[in-house]
Amino acid sequence: MPDIKSVAIAGASGNLGPHVFKALFNANFQVTVLTRGQKSVTYDPSIKVLEVDYTSIDSLTSALQGQDAVVSTIGLEALEDQTVLIDAAIAAGVKRFIPSDFGSTTTNPKLYEYPIYAATAKIQNYLAEKSNVSELSYTILASGASLDMILSEIGIIDFNKHKAEIYDGGDNRISSTSFVSIGKAIAGILEHPKETENRVLHVSQVILTQNKLLAIARELRPDISWELTTVNTSDMMQEALASIGAGDFSSLTMVKFVKSTVFAGDRYGAAYDVTDNELLGVDLLTKEELKKLVADRLG
Repeated sequence: MPDIKSVAIAGASGNLGPHVFKALFNANFQVTVLTRGQKSVTYDPSIKVLEVDYTSIDSLTSALQGQDAVVSTIGLEALEDQTVLIDAAIAAGVKRFIPSDFGSTTTNPKLYEYPIYAATAKIQNYLAEKSNVSELSYTILASGASLDMILSEIGIIDFNKHKAEIYDGGDNRISSTSFVSIGKAIAGILEHPKETENRVLHVSQVILTQNKLLAIARELRPDISWELTTVNTSDMMQEALASIGAGDFSSLTMVKFVKSTVFAGDRYGAAYDVTDNELLGVDLLTKEELKKLVADRLG
């Protein structure tokens, strides 16, 4: 497969997008940023910023002319709309498409019929179909739970308030990767187009459990008392699905549902024992590095 030199990013803002942009820029790719409206971020003069209509194949096809690859980091609400971007990429002659996926359990068929997962499954299947009838290839990156989010107040432990819901006893395993390393992995995919063609790749900097994180926190700050409650993830999932079935699509309910799958550990394959870290240049997190991250959260 020919080398990839030019890359367009759809969704360069948000939590992940800036890290992907930086990784691609630092890897010397020719980066184009696609934006819905007037740019609010100032980029290097060498960066082309194009305003596009994400609902228009013509608009996107025009913007993608001359691009070798497209990386999508668009938000949850627009996941299914990536079909338009994919069709435009094919029309423009793009060689590689990396969809906005970057999850823990989004490639597990057991979840494909459920909310959110149905959207990512649709895009995965659409890319597989299109790769058979066009020149477009794809890569799905399973990056585990975001380490940045895991260690935040909405993660599996609230280090600020010293409290946590302990899922299924606290030993469920989950792979986790930082936004910075996800960006690095995406650059690695495009630097190895042949080895990463039409594949699901896995990266994981560390496999965490709640009990492991709590043990580190207690070692660092034995003076802190923790408020812990127990939660069964199967019950949590059914409660969330019942709410969704009743028409509750609030962010609180959707987050509850996602947590019930991602934090269920090995039930849905949230921990990656075999990874593509070496191919994509992702380093494992050392014990000391993890300890420092926890220390920073504890203050």
